[in-house]
Amino acid sequence: MKTIKSLSLGAAALLLGVAPVASLVNPLTTTAQAATKKATGTITVGNNSDSNIIGVYNAAGKQKNQRIKNGTVFKYYGAPKLINYEYTYKIAKNKYVPTSAISELNGKGVLYIAKNSYVYDKNGKRVTKYGVSKKAVLLRKSQIVNYTASLKAANADSFRFLVDNNGNKTVLTYKNIKGHQYYSVGKNAYVRVANVSYVDNKPLYAAFQTVTLGKHNNDTKVPVYDAEGKASKKVLTAGDKVEVDRTKTVKSGKETLILYGVKGQKDSYLDMNDIASLPDLAVLLEK
Repeated sequence: MKTIKSLSLGAAALLLGVAPVASLVNPLTTTAQAATKKATGTITVGNNSDSNIIGVYNAAGKQKNQRIKNGTVFKYYGAPKLINYEYTYKIAKNKYVPTSAISELNGKGVLYIAKNSYVYDKNGKRVTKYGVSKKAVLLRKSQIVNYTASLKAANADSFRFLVDNNGNKTVLTYKNIKGHQYYSVGKNAYVRVANVSYVDNKPLYAAFQTVTLGKHNNDTKVPVYDAEGKASKKVLTAGDKVEVDRTKTVKSGKETLILYGVKGQKDSYLDMNDIASLPDLAVLLEK
């Protein structure tokens, strides 16, 4: 195994809880209130929707919503702390920002790790942690890590991509190693693209994803719907694996259905409630 001396790690969680809105956070004030010891580094709050509302924790796990503007930079103190299954960064006494609200760590972009992921070298071998004999570096689900790749315009064949507010697609450059795609996270250090779901706290999309069907109202026969949400003559079976590439919401009578489009079939859709395992990544909205 190869050895790497350092790998800048943080931690992230996908979802934030909801609580009553609180006052605007002043980064200068909160930094001054933090522990007197030297700051560990900085975090940048970003991509927290137009409302700029962030759920900030106290050490006991109680969450309080606060208004923090995108792009606000805070000093943080100590290692990330796991609170209510979310990793957080301490920015002041008894104030912890969840990494699900962080777009940069120490001024650099980050990847969100959706599944436990080992770090590999350019030959596809697991790298080991510096100073720990033969112990492979493992990034656990919900951690974040700085990347060293770059963004570029996507092409028609791009499988993983980001989408901006204007619908433009970009991809993070990757390296092919033994049939798998990897993002660079340091010198001769890579993580599998398949284990990443956010880049700079922006959702990562896939050209298509595979889902597993569950039962439809306890029936193993699963209906396929048309674009208007009406059941067609097509029927699938619970347990079937189907590739989907888009989603849409339609009104069908008194019901509102969230449908996933079957890849390669313009008029075939599945009801979200009939899918046992939903897509791991974001799905494009059908226009």
